[in-house]
Amino acid sequence: MLKLLSLFQKFSPKLPTVKTSLTRKTLRNMTLRVAGVILISTSVSYFHVISNLEVQTKKQLEKYITERGQRESISFKLAEDNLTFLKQQILEKLQQPSSRDLAAEFDRLHFRWSDGTFRNAPQTQPIAAFDTAQYPTSFISRDAQMDATLKRVFMAGYNLVQAYGPAWSVRFPDTYFNTPEKNSVFYWKDVPLNLIGPSDFDLTKQEFFYIADPTHNPTRKPAWTGVYRDPNAQIWMVSVIVPVYDGDRFLGTTGHDIILTDLLEQTIKNRLPGTYNLIFRADGRLIAHPDYMDKIQQAQGQLKITNLNDSHLQTIWQLAQNSHTGVVENAQHHEFLAITQLTGPNWYFVTVYPKSLLSGAAFDTARFVLITGALALLIEVILLFSVLQKQVAKPLQSLTFASEQLTIGNFEINLDVTRQDELGQLANSFNSMTSQLKSSFMQLEQANAELEQRVTERTIELQNTVQELHRTQAQMVQSEKMSALGQMVAGVAHEINNPINFIHGNLNYVTNYTQDLLELIELYEQYFLNLPPKIEERRAEIDLDFLAEDLTKILQSMANGTGRVREIVLSLRNFSRLDEADCKTVNLHEGIDSTILFLQHRLNTTNQRPDISIVKDYGILPLVECYAGELNQALMNVLVNAIDALEASSAPTITIRTQAVESVVMITIADNGIGMSGEVKSRIFDPFFTTKPVGKGTGLGLFISYQIITQRHYGKLYCNSVVGEGSELCIEIPLKQM
Repeated sequence: MLKLLSLFQKFSPKLPTVKTSLTRKTLRNMTLRVAGVILISTSVSYFHVISNLEVQTKKQLEKYITERGQRESISFKLAEDNLTFLKQQILEKLQQPSSRDLAAEFDRLHFRWSDGTFRNAPQTQPIAAFDTAQYPTSFISRDAQMDATLKRVFMAGYNLVQAYGPAWSVRFPDTYFNTPEKNSVFYWKDVPLNLIGPSDFDLTKQEFFYIADPTHNPTRKPAWTGVYRDPNAQIWMVSVIVPVYDGDRFLGTTGHDIILTDLLEQTIKNRLPGTYNLIFRADGRLIAHPDYMDKIQQAQGQLKITNLNDSHLQTIWQLAQNSHTGVVENAQHHEFLAITQLTGPNWYFVTVYPKSLLSGAAFDTARFVLITGALALLIEVILLFSVLQKQVAKPLQSLTFASEQLTIGNFEINLDVTRQDELGQLANSFNSMTSQLKSSFMQLEQANAELEQRVTERTIELQNTVQELHRTQAQMVQSEKMSALGQMVAGVAHEINNPINFIHGNLNYVTNYTQDLLELIELYEQYFLNLPPKIEERRAEIDLDFLAEDLTKILQSMANGTGRVREIVLSLRNFSRLDEADCKTVNLHEGIDSTILFLQHRLNTTNQRPDISIVKDYGILPLVECYAGELNQALMNVLVNAIDALEASSAPTITIRTQAVESVVMITIADNGIGMSGEVKSRIFDPFFTTKPVGKGTGLGLFISYQIITQRHYGKLYCNSVVGEGSELCIEIPLKQM
């Protein structure tokens, strides 16, 4: 009430001072009694809020540390998955029969250096001339006794590191394959490590190798090194190593180095307000801490918590080892510890949450309770007015009525101000305040209307921006994926094309030479009728007549096989079309056939369905002007969608029809799958929309196809589908681009 009087006096003219006031005496006595109750309530509220905040904070920290651990583990898990995949590819390559002579490739690839080692570049060639972006470097120890088997194992690892190293270098700086014979294949863009390494380097004694050998890793699981600062790149790293076994035979190890710069920086900077984060290994080696980063760097990642005179940090380490994950209380230091273990290196990630943060929040709540109690006290004082003398009660009723009118927005209030006491002063101040509030509310209404308009306009702009960002992101993701796929397909086609052309070209000579030899043998038999017994015996043993007949068939089969491989290579080159980024006139049927060939593995029998039949109903099409590579990409996305729709079909069939109508080419791809509902059909071209389970699809394929057809080629892409009868996607593009 005293505050209310002060507020009224601020807006009212100065009135004569009243010597005695019943209101003042009543308020003083009432305030002293109720204030004690408010203080007690505030204290109880403070401790109650502290208790509730602790419970809520633990739940929030549990969720935060779980999500943080999952996010920080992504790179580690991806590295393990990459290397496990590389290991499997090496084993599959070794187990599958191959026409390639890997031992001969090994001999052609490597050159002996003056220090006794073999490396995949001549010693006379400048190291700077080696293309580290495309090829890995290799090192064969001068002590290694390389027989055909070891050469085959080494070349299998070399070819796969060369194939996957450039793609993985976007996320991981290097990829390598090391063998127990001290031999190494190492891909690191811009770093020819195996060409500059010393000749006496023994990689089997390095941590990045021996932690995964049979002695140190009998379980054959992925192993992680300690944190170290790479001497070449001058950055902090950790290595993950996966052993490669063929049965019980230890072939070597595959490895990635993971750059820790972002992880360390985000650990220090990305934190909850008022908290800090740290990372350490289970053996107590400190990896990240806001107060010890300089010491960690000086110790080259070998700084142990036990070597620091920090009892607080040692307590955290002990509690983390006992609980492993979750939120625990460090009562000794008045804090909560949110603990998780990062997948892969099994590091502990800890967030330290001081309890003092809770006391501040509880104090704010207690202050609110105190203010609320004070307002309650004010209401009680107002109620007390009802028992005062009649000369006070009536004016107070008028004031109460005026207050009620004010709360419902009625500012047309005019109280009696003729009294020369506190109530008169209060009425005068109330009238003045009402006038001020009326003016303020009008200004606020106007400002609020303007603000709502600006918020609406800004919201629309942000929504448009977000949609554009989604479209751009989707296009970039799909473009990068298809670019990488096209480069890989073109590279494979190129690598296969040269040797198969050599084989195919020489088969005619081999056939002619064989025929000449057989004719020569026949002449010998004509002019030497009585052959020596040994020759007759050998002739009967090898069955010369059958050999002559079967050899001709074998050579013909080889010619047919190499011809088929050349057709496949040509189809792969047509699909990739890396040299056709510009708009050109192409044969659409070749593009469709190449795409079908590229997806041939998806058409084969699976556990859920038999082979998918492809029915081609091609019309007569002229050459079409288009962006061939992008159009192939759109066709592949549509075909993949049709294949996915047939996963549970008993007689799966895809029908492809083409026809030219005036200046437009129409391509129809139909499946006899389960069809789509109207709701699904209306959204299939939306970005990130998919009906597949989580992790099975991105929802970008048909969206990208729609962008390529409609925006890039000024055509149309639409869908016809009936539930239970299959779906049909229709593509229309003009014969010539604008």
